Amino acid sequence: MHFESTRLFWREYDAMSLTEWLKTAYGVDFVPANGLHGGPLAEALCRALEEADLDYGSQRAALHEAADRLHDLAFSNACLDHVDAIDAYLARRASMVSREVRKCHSGVVKNKDWGAGAEYAELRFAAARAIDDDLLDAVDDMCRLMAAEGYVELRDDVVRDLRQGLGYYRPGEDTVRRRRTVRWLRGQNALHFWIAAMLGGRDPLIRVADGAPGCWVTAANLFVDRKNSAFVYSRLEHGILRNEIQRRWLLSVIPRSPHAQ
Repeated sequence: MHFESTRLFWREYDAMSLTEWLKTAYGVDFVPANGLHGGPLAEALCRALEEADLDYGSQRAALHEAADRLHDLAFSNACLDHVDAIDAYLARRASMVSREVRKCHSGVVKNKDWGAGAEYAELRFAAARAIDDDLLDAVDDMCRLMAAEGYVELRDDVVRDLRQGLGYYRPGEDTVRRRRTVRWLRGQNALHFWIAAMLGGRDPLIRVADGAPGCWVTAANLFVDRKNSAFVYSRLEHGILRNEIQRRWLLSVIPRSPHAQ
């Protein structure tokens, strides 16, 4: 009896901590029914996150952390099952978006192999969100991570060149400054996935600039491959990234919308 009482005490204590943490960290009111635990508690948590209108990135983060907050293995596993389901949806959504955004190049004649890449980029994307200091810092952080993890070359000004190529300029920066093309060090399928993910979704990070010839033409103009050769946009637009680890990582570095924080 003493063991059972102790176990119930810790379950109630953990549930209370979970409630307080969710309110503090995410602004979510979550008051589970007495005695609720395991999978049903995780389901109730998911409903509370959905009713609070948290985006999938926030739901994923909350569930991932919640899995470690209770001494309830069934609850923790159920939370991680939901995390896996969200990851699968985001990957599926990004794949579908990548097919949809192919339409953005309509009317452009396919280019032939270009050979050596250009030293400077002539095109750029446009910012799809309202620009403020926090968002500019977040885009810079993404660009630094891309360089640190070996997706783009690590060189002077690569963060500024890449950020500006995505359409994000800091106050006072010269909008006609010549930007060097960015050397992409991974496969073109990874580049396709990353660009498509930034273009798609409910709150895209970038868009095709007014009057620009198309998203894949723009992407091919911004980047060269690891050998400094030009990307062929008629091939870049059809990339499919099958590496799940890369897919998840590339999704994770894209800044979330400010209103989703």
